Amino acid sequence: MSEEESCSEDDQRIKLSLKILLIGDSQVGKTSLLLKYTEHVFPEEHIATIGVEYKDKFIIKDNYNIRLQIWDTAGQERFHSITKNIYRNANGVLFVYDITNKDSFINIKQWIKDLQNVGNNIKGVIIGNKVDLEQSRQVEKNDLEEVGQKYEMPFLETSAKTNIEVNEGFEILVNELLKGKNENQIVEMYSRKTRSDLSISSKNSTINNKKKTGRCC
Repeated sequence: MSEEESCSEDDQRIKLSLKILLIGDSQVGKTSLLLKYTEHVFPEEHIATIGVEYKDKFIIKDNYNIRLQIWDTAGQERFHSITKNIYRNANGVLFVYDITNKDSFINIKQWIKDLQNVGNNIKGVIIGNKVDLEQSRQVEKNDLEEVGQKYEMPFLETSAKTNIEVNEGFEILVNELLKGKNENQIVEMYSRKTRSDLSISSKNSTINNKKKTGRCC
């Protein structure tokens, strides 16, 4: 997949729009993954997401010019009702946990259950973040493999800080969304609309509407 600079609204590729959610507990690195992927930066302080925010990323895959609308959701329990609501218009989800926090991994099962309760055929990928903190690991790789196989989802480990497998996580999810569909089916499902049909209309305000709450992880 190429960088955003290589894409334009004027090229002749088929234009698609995919809504992707970053879901998981607080402080697992969802915002850091978003910023590393979309802006190639890593925030040194933890930025608490208030409700939901999103950023756009344009990529090229095969004959498609794809706009990724990537939503960074709050992990706090009090925001669960918001999170469940935006599941309804999502195409794919990155379920994120922190490999140094066992509870965040255990809670992945509940986040997946929330998704399944919505009833939509949304594709998911499970991500164990912060592999740069290997010395503090609490979740083993085979634990991740077991959960991935249980829920029949692709899985991988990443580090937003050192840019390990960050792009790959998003690429795997896009591949899952396109896999097994012909061009007509892909266009019917994901053809880019002239106006966004997102459930909450907040754009590219990821940093401005967040509170800095200490050291980022």
